[in-house]
Amino acid sequence: MCPIGQIILAGVAKTPCNLHVDSPFLMYQLILTTRAWALHICAQLLKVTSFTRQLPTLKDSNLPAPPLPSLPLCSIRGYLLGLMSPLGSGPGGKPLSRPLCANIVTEATPPSQRTKFGNQMCSKYCSKDCQMQHWKAHRIYCKGPLISTSWLPAWANQRRSPAFMDLDSQAESPTLMHESFGLPFAYLWGNLPAIDCLNLSNNESSSATTDNFKICFVASGDLRNLLRTVNCLPAEYDGQCDILFNDSNPLVVGHNLVVLWALLNPELAVDDAAEFALHLMYSSMLTPSMSNFLSRSLDVIDGLFDDNNYSIGFNGRGTLNVRLAHDDLDITKEMLQSKYGQCAAMHTYTKIMCSPKRRDYTDRYLNSLEPAHRLSFTHYRTSGILVPFWLDISKFVEPNRLMFSSSGDWLLRDSDSPLHGWDMTLVFAHGEKCGLNRADSYGCLFFYLKNELSNFAKRLRDCRIDTTMTMFDATALPSVLSSSSLEPFSPGCFDRIETSNVADYISAPRILRDWAPLLNRSNKFAAILIDFLNWQKYHLVQLDVKAAGKRAMEKYVSIMGINMQSILPREWSNLASPVMTRLYGGLCAFADDHEQFQLFLRDQNIMKTATLCGVRLRNTNRIHPKRAGVPSDSPRLTIPSKLTKLEFYNTYLIGGSEPTTRFVEFGLSG
Repeated sequence: MCPIGQIILAGVAKTPCNLHVDSPFLMYQLILTTRAWALHICAQLLKVTSFTRQLPTLKDSNLPAPPLPSLPLCSIRGYLLGLMSPLGSGPGGKPLSRPLCANIVTEATPPSQRTKFGNQMCSKYCSKDCQMQHWKAHRIYCKGPLISTSWLPAWANQRRSPAFMDLDSQAESPTLMHESFGLPFAYLWGNLPAIDCLNLSNNESSSATTDNFKICFVASGDLRNLLRTVNCLPAEYDGQCDILFNDSNPLVVGHNLVVLWALLNPELAVDDAAEFALHLMYSSMLTPSMSNFLSRSLDVIDGLFDDNNYSIGFNGRGTLNVRLAHDDLDITKEMLQSKYGQCAAMHTYTKIMCSPKRRDYTDRYLNSLEPAHRLSFTHYRTSGILVPFWLDISKFVEPNRLMFSSSGDWLLRDSDSPLHGWDMTLVFAHGEKCGLNRADSYGCLFFYLKNELSNFAKRLRDCRIDTTMTMFDATALPSVLSSSSLEPFSPGCFDRIETSNVADYISAPRILRDWAPLLNRSNKFAAILIDFLNWQKYHLVQLDVKAAGKRAMEKYVSIMGINMQSILPREWSNLASPVMTRLYGGLCAFADDHEQFQLFLRDQNIMKTATLCGVRLRNTNRIHPKRAGVPSDSPRLTIPSKLTKLEFYNTYLIGGSEPTTRFVEFGLSG
């Protein structure tokens, strides 16, 4: 008997089913008989030979081929590969649950789950021998210039003015981030903080386990706010939560839809699905198994509009409903059907994310980071693959087609980062809980995101949480909702309306006029959330150093992690010096712009509009702080003067929060 037949026969001998094995084609019958056992047989089969290469041999044999069963996918091959191909990031395609020994060079090397050896920077080892064996490959990182405390930006080493201060270009930005470079319209990754839009403990009550809620994300962006809001529901929540998840950008909607499909796929274990989903969100490249599974989303997209089927099924109490026009996902379909390869994709990725033209902007960001995080950032930026530092990424050879246009263009800007928008204090804490050191910032994010995605998937399967995805312009959606044509939503139903930074594009009074009638008047905690990112374009505010005084300045500089005593006299007059670039870049976080922001709101006549709409501006926010780095119960736009060095670093520097962004909340009046 052939080796394939022996494997199948050996496997069937262990099952209670009385099946006769005389052909490898019995695998198809096994699929129909018992799916779990078929997976075991297929796994053994695929270890011996390529299934796709073996099919012609079987076809040419004298063995009669039984008719292929009717499967939910377009082909038997797609079904088998989809079920059997491992989707994890680790050796052999296994998902990662803990740090592995960095000395794993082949799949045959048994990965140790207990890593005790290694320095504090980026890698750990299961033994001293492994650490010594791996040193030759690892020393280029730990002994490289980025990890040195004496590292300097290129412009400082070359004694020239940096590009971001060039007189022919643009003066240094008052924020801590880079200016835009790359495609400006995709916005697949946000940089606003991930917000729990309910924050029940500070509103209805954390004991509101049976309350029903309706939440609207007017301009959702990526999945961060959705994940945080759902995951922060009480553990024993048993109410009905209906979520309207809207965005007008087809790239964003398609990206979110496919990520949610992967995460909630009933054929995948939650651990595998979460790891697969985080790569779809943040990695430039995928493994062949991941890429093959991603291609199956085309079947799902095509099936959404067949027989008015507007739901994506998964095993659970919740639902994922899609209310889109037939052509809304055409761009996503073109991206998924594209044919460019790894080399073409990495060329366009590198052209944006590693452009020599942007060396000074990148160095300005690196100049604000801890040495180990400079290394972690550069290591991630080189490949664009979100994994722990020590992981072998040689199998990530297929483009993540959700991150590139149909012609292979990278869709993000060089200022975009997976770290931005997440609470880095929570990220580092979870990474350390999993056995990582905070030096591996992207490794910590990997395990944190995997946990967030896993918890979200479990919540949707265990709770009555129904999510409806739409693609309307923010100005058109209120009319659709007012007509009660988008069930289960109707006028006066929403407990929270999160508008992101829509007010940067349409006036805040327009937002209140459109959305206040949709608030749930029976819930005294109902609120509209509005973010202002660009308001200082009209009311630029900078810290008045003389007015602040010497003592306050010393405190601010200390919070920024800068030792004023180490600043040389000649550096005070040289704004291009690395230390002064950090100093002036960070001081804007301590500018007291309360009066200027109130003037900005009055100029828009927003208070009068709020009164006419039956809402009022909250003096004290109940959901999210008025600005990054201040307490949530702060009655005014106070400065973040009580932050520690670590909190400042996690919030503004590596976390990417914009010091000038303001968050306002409008609650019901009366």
